[in-house]
Amino acid sequence: MRKTWIMILIAIIAVSSVFAGGAPESAAGGSTVLSLGTASLGGNFFTMGAAMAAEVSGKTDLSVTAQATGGSAQNAILVDSGEMSIGMAQASTVSIAVAGTDSFEGAPCENIRTMFNYSATPLHVVVRKNKDVSDITELAGCRIECLVVGDGVEMTTRKLLPVIGVPLDDVTLEFSGNRTQAASRLKTGQVDAILDATGLGAAWMVDVLKTNDFDIIELTPEEIEIICDAFPEMSPMTIPAGTYAGFDEDIQTVGNWTTVFCNKDLSDDAVYSFVKAIFESKDALVQAHSFFRDLAPENIVGSCIAPLHPGAEKYFKEVGVI
Repeated sequence: MRKTWIMILIAIIAVSSVFAGGAPESAAGGSTVLSLGTASLGGNFFTMGAAMAAEVSGKTDLSVTAQATGGSAQNAILVDSGEMSIGMAQASTVSIAVAGTDSFEGAPCENIRTMFNYSATPLHVVVRKNKDVSDITELAGCRIECLVVGDGVEMTTRKLLPVIGVPLDDVTLEFSGNRTQAASRLKTGQVDAILDATGLGAAWMVDVLKTNDFDIIELTPEEIEIICDAFPEMSPMTIPAGTYAGFDEDIQTVGNWTTVFCNKDLSDDAVYSFVKAIFESKDALVQAHSFFRDLAPENIVGSCIAPLHPGAEKYFKEVGVI
């Protein structure tokens, strides 16, 4: 553990938010120098990026530097242009970057390639038991919590319900302001349901579900297929049995990953070495940040938005997941 944090400290000291060019370079001793775009200093992405940089640098002939950036969207732009070697982003950002839609309208990121996925945020379809809802298509008439206008919870609700056959006119969208208020209003019956793509075991979700007044609605295979076909950023996911008290069976749903990606011109050997070192360092990475706890090669299956880099493909074939 002490060695891990020493290496992370070295990575943090090496951070620079001024981009001096991200193309791989050769350092003294023959190592390949790579830049890894994260987000703002002190945030989750930065902490995770520094941990990855430390582990890969310590296990390979790659010298990886975590760099503070503006986050997911900027990382996609910098990696696509070759100003940065590797980046991290939410799957939703990767999806619009590759498609050239929304904030990437007319400027698709055609040069980014997937390396691996981790940090699942599965969709929790939580409904009061007294509503007698057993399927997401039965939410008509419910008051659905959306937190605040423009929040991801509202966007998810507005996107998903119509594609699975629930017109938005058939539900009432409620805006409590934050998850603390939403939890209170759910528990007191002022709202009936929420569709929240959140980390497993989120404290506020535990608080709501421990009342035993709510169900987590499982999606059918057909619903999962419809949603994933409509929204490439979504992937099939599982809420494991035992994540919440009283829920003793796996619950099938959809959700988003955090995706680590690189420029298409990064060498196969460099990408293979990076990916292999990451998966062989899971224990140390989990010590650095709990969001690495679901790191697994299997996460890549059916969940590539940007094309898979050949170097990463070599690793995943080697371990038998593709």
